[in-house]
Amino acid sequence: METRTRYFLLKVIIASAFALAIVATPEDALAQSEREPPLIEPDVEPQPVEQALVDSENFEVAAVAGWLNIEDFGSSFMYGGRLTYNISESFFVEAGLGFAEAEDTSFERLAGDVQLLPDDDRDYRWYNLNLGYRLLPGEAFFPGGYVFNTNFYLTAGAGATDFAGDNRFTINYGAGYQMLFTDSLSAHINVRQHLFDSDILGEDKTFVNTEVSAAISVFF
Repeated sequence: METRTRYFLLKVIIASAFALAIVATPEDALAQSEREPPLIEPDVEPQPVEQALVDSENFEVAAVAGWLNIEDFGSSFMYGGRLTYNISESFFVEAGLGFAEAEDTSFERLAGDVQLLPDDDRDYRWYNLNLGYRLLPGEAFFPGGYVFNTNFYLTAGAGATDFAGDNRFTINYGAGYQMLFTDSLSAHINVRQHLFDSDILGEDKTFVNTEVSAAISVFF
């Protein structure tokens, strides 16, 4: 009888100890994990990233400068300005104005004193209204961890050109690349073709004049 009693008490003690261990294990493990440092400490600190985005304002004004190749009249320095209204993230409307001065033709240079156009008629001025579409938005990476948003876009439109004492209907088309330095300042590189019909050289022909220019623009 005494043996059975001892055996019963031993079973009760073992069961109690086992139950206590089960109950205590999660808390003990948590306390131990808080006391002990992790085996591997990460050495990576999150860095804040600031990207230049298009300003919430819809208007953009740009100062433009570059070169204009006037067919048969050489390449000339050009300058002008553009005013852009951003309809959406993809589409925009642009009004442009530009100035240049035509050089001598190859015939004039070879003939000497012969002048096809007086100096006053060599002033070249154009203005147009274009529709643009941003085709490939992306990013440009520079040393030092600098990242700038970019846009590749297409543009086309119509306007007029004042040249050689006459005003001519002109169409233009081209492409551009924009880089946003801040949320209100960006730079552009453009290549465009300006086409108009004229008989300046004695016969009707379509003049194809190529513009290569750069611009700095500000959103407002």
